[in-house]
Amino acid sequence: MKKILLALCLLIISFVLFTFSPIFAESPNRLLKYLPQDEVIESVNKEYNPPLKKSGISCQAAFNEASRCFYCVNTLKTKCPNCCLKFSPQRAVRCTKEDSAIYQCSNLAFSSDNCSTVANCKCPSTAEECNSILYNCQDCPDKTGVMTCSNIPKCQQKGCPTTEPRASLGRKCIPKNNNWVCEEDKLQPKFAGCPANVGFAGCSTSAYYTITPITECLGLSSPPPNDCYEYVPTSTYAGCISSCSSYADKWEECTKRVYCCNKNVCGTGFENNCEIDKCTERVNWASCDGLALSTCITLQQEALACLTNPSPGSTCSGCFEEIDTNLFYKFVARSREAFVIFWQVAALTEFSGVIDAADIPTYFFTMVKVIDSKGNEVHRSIMHQKSFQGSFSIFSATSLDSSVVKQGETYTVRLYYFLPQNLQIPGFQNLNLSARINKAELIITRTRD
Repeated sequence: MKKILLALCLLIISFVLFTFSPIFAESPNRLLKYLPQDEVIESVNKEYNPPLKKSGISCQAAFNEASRCFYCVNTLKTKCPNCCLKFSPQRAVRCTKEDSAIYQCSNLAFSSDNCSTVANCKCPSTAEECNSILYNCQDCPDKTGVMTCSNIPKCQQKGCPTTEPRASLGRKCIPKNNNWVCEEDKLQPKFAGCPANVGFAGCSTSAYYTITPITECLGLSSPPPNDCYEYVPTSTYAGCISSCSSYADKWEECTKRVYCCNKNVCGTGFENNCEIDKCTERVNWASCDGLALSTCITLQQEALACLTNPSPGSTCSGCFEEIDTNLFYKFVARSREAFVIFWQVAALTEFSGVIDAADIPTYFFTMVKVIDSKGNEVHRSIMHQKSFQGSFSIFSATSLDSSVVKQGETYTVRLYYFLPQNLQIPGFQNLNLSARINKAELIITRTRD
């Protein structure tokens, strides 16, 4: 650490000298002659235009498990806490058909787009009041687990057929004992129903009524006609109307039940606390329930330990690849010489798929290695990690003691990176990650004891 602090001080001094002295204007990366001869700072750098694209690397032993764990704890459990779910007897999102059959609502029968009687529903006065009744949960207690929705607006019923016959202009039909009496014969229904999104058995029929001539015609006109007709809906047509009305009422009851259930979730409502897609992921990922932040930290430490293992034969030794094989610093070791190596990277995240980059639960990792003339690794830095979000820059350092290198031997410093090729996380498995490198630099301070 003392060596790294010393090197940082030297870098600051060199920056001041470089800024205010014309001697270094033409060759900023050469030997700094104003420093004592035993202190040398040199650098190599590259700017990439167009940017250098680096794709994800396949490495099963890296951070997949840690990333999965952090995604579970930081994303799924945050956006879908336990109160959004039911865990027994089966796992389910609250207020869904998987939670209970009472929340399995049928399809909407009539759409206001093609059914004006539903769109202009007067129950009791306006469509807005109709909705206020449908979404009023005062009569939907949930304390005992039994939902009752007695107060429904019956707007959907307005789309169902009616039994009233369509009388000619100036003629009448009046109700009588659930049937109708009309002055005319062979009339059709006044309203045969809106186009429905679902089918009702028997709605298409050639016989809507059984029509019988009668003489009891009071109430039709004054004076009453001598003859009139009683219209009795056929069993087929009556059955259609009954089925339609029952279906419409059940839809409104179920819709209100689901709405009222959601209002009670997590105390302040499902929408305020839960995201349905994240809850679906949690339901499908049962082992997420038992994960905690401490678990994720342990998994990450295990991965870090693997990736920072200096042994070339370790499990994770092949995870990293060079950022640029033409970017390196080569030197010949002198006696009693120690090194501090800095590396810098400026990059921009890149990914496929329609997903916010800020939600990608992984990191971009870098490190440096020191290689001898025979290709053997003599030193590996600690691994530096940066959240894979938007544009980012990296500045890190490692020290190399004089005992690691041999006097007169040639060594090369190279820069490496790691980015997971695949994330084993629900919703991210098919995401392809890469980084666009704009600049990379190695800065080396050489100090003789």
